[in-house]
Amino acid sequence: MLGIPFLDEAITKWFKPQVFDDPIDRLNYFATATMLAFFAIMVSAKQYVGSPIQCFMPMEFKGGWEQYAEDFCFIQNTYYVPMLEAIPETETEREEAQFSYYQWVPVVLALQAIMFYLPNWVWRTLHQQSGLDLNTCVGDAAKMRNMHADERKVERARLCQYIGETLEMHENHRVARQVLCLRLGRNLGSYVATLYLGIKLLYCINIALQFFILNRFLKVEYAFWGVEILMQLWSGSDWEDTSVFPRVTLCDFKVRRLANIHNYTVQCVLMINMFNEKIFIFIWFWFAFVMIATICNFLYSAWSLLAPSARSSTVNAYLKHFNNIPTDPASKNVVNCFVNKALCPDGVLLLRFIEGHAGAIVAREVTATLFSDYVNGLKDLIPEVRSHDLSGTKSTTPGGDDYYEKHHGHSPTFKDEKHPLMEVDSGRH
Repeated sequence: MLGIPFLDEAITKWFKPQVFDDPIDRLNYFATATMLAFFAIMVSAKQYVGSPIQCFMPMEFKGGWEQYAEDFCFIQNTYYVPMLEAIPETETEREEAQFSYYQWVPVVLALQAIMFYLPNWVWRTLHQQSGLDLNTCVGDAAKMRNMHADERKVERARLCQYIGETLEMHENHRVARQVLCLRLGRNLGSYVATLYLGIKLLYCINIALQFFILNRFLKVEYAFWGVEILMQLWSGSDWEDTSVFPRVTLCDFKVRRLANIHNYTVQCVLMINMFNEKIFIFIWFWFAFVMIATICNFLYSAWSLLAPSARSSTVNAYLKHFNNIPTDPASKNVVNCFVNKALCPDGVLLLRFIEGHAGAIVAREVTATLFSDYVNGLKDLIPEVRSHDLSGTKSTTPGGDDYYEKHHGHSPTFKDEKHPLMEVDSGRH
């Protein structure tokens, strides 16, 4: 990239897409942050390498005097007065017409890029404290796509054993829990999901704050100035007629000659505003798109992770590829308990990550194996399952795959439209 030791690796590590996110997350912390950083570098190059301002000087200004005046006007602020209006007489009126944002554009763009990346840094830092290694789970699941059947079966069993132990899916590994699994805490089934939704809320707050910063920085009172400028251009107005990004401005400065102070007012062309104008109009519409997408994504994620019915629908969509899965009330209760008492929001979120990065087939296989493991763990509690109560005493009724063999004459199988039937093992060896 830049050819600077350690810097290339650091930038690649910080800004590369993660495996435990979704496209809207990447739209915020990767696409938008990278775009803003690129704009900051581009404007900086124009300001400090090119010629951001040129002024029409009096005849007596030669050589160094002209360069001095242009540098002074660029750093000291200029003010905008429409060409057909008279120049204000007092300094107060001229100061009120000043605008100084153009000097700070690279800094503000860089800070905006950092703000878009910050929620992802918080997510990467805090999710590691959950005890659930998302990198390993999603990475190992993705590797399963290229494995042969036997190797794939062993890897799936190992992965599901780790997930089950981490989520404390089995009754003999857990203390009493509330039915809906909407609790906070590292080992109580919703730490990762709650943190993930909190990060998505941060993205929503950040994009709203970005609009506020943009309006304050450009000193515009109309929140929809991007639409207003676009309408002006659509109606045939020239770019230089817009007061937000004026091309032609005025600058006042003083020159001391011997004992006298001479006041000068010069007319300047802010060529840097040609870039700022297009950049900020594009950013305004981009932010509007990102805001709509981020808010919709947050609402959908909150519903899909917090609503028990939504979690059940997600898992049932994976389990429906079982062949001849029982549909009696007791079996439905087993599935609901598997979703709401075993997987909980953290497990459902993990399955979504696996589907997004390893594919739907792998997600179905992992879900099927986790469910088979869970049913095997209930072999002493099947009478209580039939009574819709998982908190009863032991029973000698068969459990796990034996439960299905008793009712259907065979072990549960996994069906995929493009792949032959495959028996799902319980993961126990």
